Amino acid sequence: MERVYITGASGFLGRYLLKYAPKKYRILGQYRQHPLRLTQGHVQVTRQDLAADEWAPLWQFSPQAIIHTAAQASIDACQLHPQEAWEVNYRVTCKLVDLAKRIGARFLFLSSDVIFDGQKGNYQEDDPPAPLNVYAETKVAAEKYILDHHPDAVVIRPALFYGQSLNGRPSFTEVIYKNLKSGKSVYLFTDQFRTPVLVNNLATALWELVASDYRGILHIGGSQKVSRYEMGLILCDVFNLPRNLIIPIPSDQANQAAPRPRDCSLNIERARSVLKTRLLDVKSGLNLAFH
Repeated sequence: MERVYITGASGFLGRYLLKYAPKKYRILGQYRQHPLRLTQGHVQVTRQDLAADEWAPLWQFSPQAIIHTAAQASIDACQLHPQEAWEVNYRVTCKLVDLAKRIGARFLFLSSDVIFDGQKGNYQEDDPPAPLNVYAETKVAAEKYILDHHPDAVVIRPALFYGQSLNGRPSFTEVIYKNLKSGKSVYLFTDQFRTPVLVNNLATALWELVASDYRGILHIGGSQKVSRYEMGLILCDVFNLPRNLIIPIPSDQANQAAPRPRDCSLNIERARSVLKTRLLDVKSGLNLAFH
């Protein structure tokens, strides 16, 4: 049975990777802080601090593929604590891809759509990154190291992913829904644009890539470019909630430590040609996730 090692298995995406893991694989899921309780017989979990170079479980497992989702993903936390960001997002990734190459494991790395400066949007895989913040800088550096050092690697740049959380920590979507359901106003940006992807779609796409021979960079987003404000309005329509509780604001009114790109929407034509997974628009994705 082929073995796949997943970092960040207790996270939002990691839980979906475990949920959708094909039975033909034997899985070892790594977590650091949040314990996992699983009933799937082909999935094991291990507590490892990758930043402390705890690599023994990986060596012993000797996987044929590694999916690296673990990261310091808070853009503002990275800006405020750059040393930690570089340690977790870059050094650990470099170490992990070196190990993957040594044991002959295919390597899938989760980067981000925010590596671009947001000046034009509809970014294709060969558009040059232009990071605006520390988080994006660490991801760009990790991408380059991976592509320079491992011939059997895929750098996946996912858009903002949304859906129903499986780990007890509510997702962005669920926070909005909960506030609206209780009659609270929600303030959402009108001037930052993404191509949000349903987390279910992203997980199934990643499993497709594990089994494929695709190499290089791949953009995975949804089929619709929206602002967070527009996404909030769509959520209201799907759940029959009052639209007037969604308050539009410009992003410069928010007190954020790190600058963000205005339009980091992704062109997903290559993903559509490579993958069988259907990449949904926001309304279809919300209906699938919550109904």
